[in-house]
Amino acid sequence: MQESFWQEFQWTEFSHILIANFALVPPPVIIPLFIGLVAGMGPLGKRRVAFVASVAYFVVMAVFIFFGMAILTAFGITLGAFRLAGGFLLLLIALDMLNAKPLAHQQPTDTHYEGSATALAIVPMAIPILAGPGAISSIVIFSSQADEQGIAHQILVLGVVATLTVYIYLTLLLAARSDKLIGPQTTYIFNKVMGLVIAAIAFEFMMDGIAEHFPGLESIH
Repeated sequence: MQESFWQEFQWTEFSHILIANFALVPPPVIIPLFIGLVAGMGPLGKRRVAFVASVAYFVVMAVFIFFGMAILTAFGITLGAFRLAGGFLLLLIALDMLNAKPLAHQQPTDTHYEGSATALAIVPMAIPILAGPGAISSIVIFSSQADEQGIAHQILVLGVVATLTVYIYLTLLLAARSDKLIGPQTTYIFNKVMGLVIAAIAFEFMMDGIAEHFPGLESIH
């Protein structure tokens, strides 16, 4: 069964899972969020956030590949509740972006961010922006097929996550250098616009969570 799986489904399954999960972390979403979170940091702090966020994403997703449903069941958490919590946190981030002040008179520095860079990288950058409710629920669903296809399928999903981790890290490094190409006022306006987009995404998360708890509302949504 293991040999048959690798021979018949390896690349087809890999590409299917990769595309599905890539759509959950597209550059137009993660780049503005990253830029908004690291505003005011120097190059070192930005690179630290990019690296830690990528590693944290891989660790979280790997844990949910092998123990996803067991973790949610142990804490009595439904995917709907996780979507609500993640959406609420994203909404707070969007409000911060909308209320941000222009950066023209701010000098990038790492002095005040050495301790907080790691914290920002894990929450909210890794959770719930990268490893959010959609990504976690998707990976749990894909991994659940391991009961039929064995451990080989979980290893395949882990390979997808590793590929996405490299892509995320390179994307965030590119975003970290964007301040050399984009002026402070452009970044300010960009964050305002993307704040509205992130707020809309947050409400989508929350509405999906509410719909899971109240199925009658799903048809309306």
